[in-house]
Parts: sequence; C-alpha cells; structure tokens
Amino acid sequence: MNTSSRRRVRNGILAGTSILTAVAMLSVASPALADTEGNTAAQAAASVVERATGTGDLAPSSAAPESAARAVTSSESSAVTVTAPTDSSGYVESTAADGTSLRLHLPETRKVTGVKAGAGTVVYANAARSTDIAVQPIADGGARALVALKDSTAPGEYRFDLDLPSGTELIADGQGGYLITKEGSQGATVLGSIAAPWAKDADGKAVPTAYRIEGRSIVQTVTTTDSTAFPVVADPTVSYGWNIYIKFNKNEVKRLNNKVQYADSAVVLCGLLINPVAAVGCAGISGAVIKRIQRVWQYAADHKRCVELSITYTGFFNDIKHYKC
Repeated sequence: MNTSSRRRVRNGILAGTSILTAVAMLSVASPALADTEGNTAAQAAASVVERATGTGDLAPSSAAPESAARAVTSSESSAVTVTAPTDSSGYVESTAADGTSLRLHLPETRKVTGVKAGAGTVVYANAARSTDIAVQPIADGGARALVALKDSTAPGEYRFDLDLPSGTELIADGQGGYLITKEGSQGATVLGSIAAPWAKDADGKAVPTAYRIEGRSIVQTVTTTDSTAFPVVADPTVSYGWNIYIKFNKNEVKRLNNKVQYADSAVVLCGLLINPVAAVGCAGISGAVIKRIQRVWQYAADHKRCVELSITYTGFFNDIKHYKC
C-alpha cells in the first residue's frame, strides 16, 4: 500500500472514530440534557405555583414506592397519609388512620413523570395544553391539586374524577365547596371536604372559578379574560380524615359578632358557628377556647376581616384565625 493510500485509510479511520465518538457522546448527553430541561421546567412551574400558594403549610414528604411523594400528618388522636402519583395519569390519595381513603384523579393529560421541586411541590410539567399540573401535601393532612394555566390557549375546564369511600356522598357546604358525608344512626357524619376553589393570576388578582359535579367527578371552570395576567394558578384542596374548615365572610363576621361575644357555653357557640351537616359534636371547647374565639372574632369584626374556624372530623376544636379577604 503506497503512502497516499495509507494516509487515506488512516484519515478514514479517524473520521469514523470521530463520528462514533460523537454518536456515543450524544447517546450519553441526550438523557442528561432531557433531565436538565425537565428539572428546569419543574422548578419554574414550582416557583409559579408556590408564589400563589405560599410554602408555610407544605408538609414534609419523601419518595415512596409507586408515588412521587408521601407525607404523613399525625396527632395524638389521628393520622393521615397523602401520596402524590408518580405520573400525571395517577391520583392523589388521602388515607385515614382506619385505612379508608379518598382518591382525586388528576385531570386527563398526557403521561408526564412527577418531579419534586421548589419547597416540596410535585410538578407534572406540560401535562396538558399550555398547562402544568402540581400536587402539594399540606400540613393539616390535606392536599392541593393545582393547575397552572400558562397562557390564554390553556383549557378553561379541568375534570377531577373522585373515588369516594363506600357509602359516602358529596353535599354542598354552602361556600362553594363540598363535604364528604356518610349517613349513620346519629345523622350525617363528615369524613372529609373539598374546599371552595380559588384561582389567582400572575398579579395575585382573583380569577373567577367554580365547581360543578358530574357523577363522581368534580369539574373546575376557570374564567380568564383579555386582561388576565398569565400564568394563572387554580386549586381544588381535598382533606380526608382530619379537619373541617368553616369560613365566614366579612358580613357574616359582623352580623354574628354580638352573638359570639355573648355565647357563654360551647353548646351555644357551636350552634352559632357550625352548619347542621358539620355539627359533629364540637367537643373539647373549653372556656379558654371560647375566649380565644371571641377575641379573634372581635378583632376580625373591628378590622373588616374574614374568619376561618377548623374542627376535627371527630368534633374537636382545632384552630381559629382571621385573614384579609
């Protein structure tokens, strides 16, 4: 073989080696690049969601078999386990101490793996058209299932299928949400709730949103306009086996204030504050707790604020707070 031929063969080998090396590098780098892009998208989505929800009430969670995150919230009398699905085709599950559970299926989407990002939000980035989906276990034993509408091309409706515990039904709570109840010899017992929906745009302004029930599904409608600042974050919050939340608007706080201030027993106070379906005993309200309720209520009435009362599903007072509304 002459020198020119040997040079051509050697150059050919080098060129072939370079191509193979480049292919090998691409085969190694592409998944890493995809992972990086996926994590970047998840972090961006988590930032949007957590700006709307805050992070102070997020429950610590960890990865577990067949779930992207699992959080256990417990007290002396109860415990609730919340799991977020590994991908967006799954469901958020809340399991009470007795083993019964509530499942909230995420909206129909393409299958996207959940990534834990931010302060603990599980993100399913780009799971629907112009939409990120997220799940947040929260410290009171509940869970938020959130949709982040990126622009005006995002859907205006999101369907969450429900798997309710046997023998239970949904009853409107009069505040835009639903109570999960079960009939018994003592009347209806509240086992869980789906809080009234909310939605916020990128400027923190409220966006009109509402639920409707279709069979065993809850459909959330989010109504945007030309003036809506995107992204918009909307949320159903589910709670099972833990607390009932009862909210009072400014007018209700003002109207009930005198009666609350002059309530001298737990029986009188519970009669004023709790609707019949949620009246599960109102136990454990001491004189000190009554005074606290009266103090918070008076402050809210004086400063035109709303009030949120929470009691456990077994009837024990948990907390009361006032908030800007």
